[in-house]
Amino acid sequence: MPILTFKVSTAEARTIRARARSEKAASVSAYLRKVALGTEAATAPIERRRHPVSGLPYNAATGRSVSAEEIRAALADFP
Repeated sequence: MPILTFKVSTAEARTIRARARSEKAASVSAYLRKVALGTEAATAPIERRRHPVSGLPYNAATGRSVSAEEIRAALADFP
């Protein structure tokens, strides 16, 4: 799958992430695809649980695996 990369300012990144959260998008990438292409991506069901050791939330849906895109999206907020 091709990857598109573009630069935005810190304020623009904050705004994009906030809008993606407010629309309850699965990821920033899904939100941007929806806005740019006008289509709604099919999303898998989410089953949220807390990890017994770390206490962090995770998606425990059956047959679920994490994609590289989801890992990048999750790490994008870290400094």
